[in-house]
Amino acid sequence: MTDELRAALQRGFPWWGIVAPALAPRTVPVYDRETRELVLLCSTRAHLTMVKLVGRSLLAKLGRLEGAPDIAGFRAKVVSARVVVTGPAGWVDEQLVEDVLLETWHDIVQDRGPLHQLAVRRVEAAGEVGDLARRWAEANSQPTEPVYRDGPCGCLDIGADHSHPPLTDEDLAARLIKDADLVLAFIDHRALDAQIAGAAEHARIPVRRFTA
Repeated sequence: MTDELRAALQRGFPWWGIVAPALAPRTVPVYDRETRELVLLCSTRAHLTMVKLVGRSLLAKLGRLEGAPDIAGFRAKVVSARVVVTGPAGWVDEQLVEDVLLETWHDIVQDRGPLHQLAVRRVEAAGEVGDLARRWAEANSQPTEPVYRDGPCGCLDIGADHSHPPLTDEDLAARLIKDADLVLAFIDHRALDAQIAGAAEHARIPVRRFTA
């Protein structure tokens, strides 16, 4: 959702920024007065996880806050489609990338509703198509999800001598497409982009291919 739409929705819930200041920028509360259910719309799955972790404490805070609604039920859901964008450095047609992203976002909103966003997931690498996608997402207030070839592994060993080799192309492709809704593959001569598209198709994730 755009910043303007988010702000318009949040104006009806001034208590949300008080109760959850860290979550407010990327979540929107929707309250049904008839069922007394509070639904939190989250921009990304990471924010959904955060909401689930602090859900009970949020309800407790709301219960003590004057002017907050009487809540009988509580749930959270993601309102973004996770779209993988991959492509090599030096891709010539930057306008094509922007047009495809805009068209994809439009399709998501038409299919799922105006609150939905396009969450751009890409390899964090300067100059690549994913970098163009990141700049597009930031300009259009859409969330981004970088994946690092040399990034943290997520394990619990954080000692000074702890290290891991860079992800192989196969592992990188698997990490990129995990839980993805769509892959936009801009394919030139780099094998990695075709491998990511192939892995997605094998996992039955929709893929749109674009060639130079």
